[in-house]
This record gives sequence, structure tokens and C-alpha cells, in this order.
Amino acid sequence: MVKFAHLADCHVGGWREPVLRELNHQAFVQAIDNCISERVDFVIIAGDLFHTAFPAVESLALVTRKLKLLKDNNIPVYAIPGSHDFSPSGACMLDVLEEAGLLTHVCRGSLVDGELRLSFVTDPRTGVKLTGLIGKKGALDKEYYALLDRESLERESGYKIFVFHCAIAELKPKELQDIEAMPASLLPAGFSYYAGGHVHVADNKSLDSRQNIVFPGPTFPNNFAELEKLKQGSFCI
Repeated sequence: MVKFAHLADCHVGGWREPVLRELNHQAFVQAIDNCISERVDFVIIAGDLFHTAFPAVESLALVTRKLKLLKDNNIPVYAIPGSHDFSPSGACMLDVLEEAGLLTHVCRGSLVDGELRLSFVTDPRTGVKLTGLIGKKGALDKEYYALLDRESLERESGYKIFVFHCAIAELKPKELQDIEAMPASLLPAGFSYYAGGHVHVADNKSLDSRQNIVFPGPTFPNNFAELEKLKQGSFCI
């Protein structure tokens, strides 16, 4: 049996108000501590780990410390950047954390005959195979899905997880109808689990051959409207 954690939209360092920023930090700390106490096999972060591409030193230090704690407990972290993680130049703090050996970027691939062919990262303990696509501001990541070689991904056998950071048109809550979204048909079919981010709502739905499309919600509300509506943060194990 595989047991993993799925976090998204942590937006560490996202609040200007000191008290709320500290609560945001504490929520991330608690989520990671729970992952360790629950002895998960691995952790997925489906985008927007940080609120900006260049987080404050205190936020970066906090995240680095907790990722190091996961590593010390032999719990790998698999991640993609979300729309907040990138700078206009394309720089991303996740690249630095990967270089330090604290996480693995699962969006890997190349253009082959005009198609985007992704490769899988295999978790060594469980054999679970992970891949995914990054999220970009203004739904610019749609172009990647348009080029995606879904057939090669669907042929792969085994327990597969697709990590993504965008809204799905068929699953958008009524209050988020103005948010950019893409049709579920652009996701490769036949995966065991779809680890979503970007939509700050906890949800788990299935659409035909795409079972377990999961949005875990933010680990802490990211604005006052979310504080009123959500009351708390969330993630999945």
C-alpha cells in the first residue's frame, strides 16, 4: 500500500501582515510535521510552494529547514513550480532546492517531432511513477498541454501520478467561474492519481478515464476572502 502526502498552494511568505505571515509559516510547518508523523512514503507539492519567485530569507530558510527534515526522515519530495514560483526571467527557487538535493522536479521532457514528450520519475521505495507539467501565470501553460504527447504517457504501466497546476473547466466551483481553466481532456488518461494545484478549494472528482483528480486546497488561506470562506488550510494524505 502506498501512502503519500499531496500539498499545493502553500504560498509560503504570502502575507504582509506579520501575524498572518507567521500563521502561514506555522501551517506549512505543521503540514510537514504531520507528513513525518504519518510516515508517508513521499510528498508531492503541486505548485506555488512560495508566493513569489524570490521569497524573503526567513521564508526560504523555513522551507529549506523543513525539506531537510523530510530528507533526514527518508521522505522524498516531488514538485512542480506553480504560477507564483516563476520570475519573468524564468528563474525558479525550486531549481535551487533541487540542486541542494531537497526535492525532485517531476516535469521532465523534450520536444520530439513537434510533440512534448514527458518522462517519468520513479520513486525508489514504492515504484510509483510521477510526471507532470508546470503552471504559468495567465494560463500560459495551456500551450504545453496542446503539444503534450499523451499517448506515450497513457501507454506506461504501473501506478502513475500526474502533477499539474491549473483549473479544470468541468470542475470549477461556481465562485471561481472567472478563473482561466482547461478541459479535462487535455490531461493524459489512465493515471491512478491526478495531483492538482492552483485552485484554492479542496476537491476530489473523477471524469471517465481520469479518476482521482484531487485539489488539496491551500495549506493556509492566502487572502482575507479565503480566511472567511475556508476558515483553515488543508492538504491530503
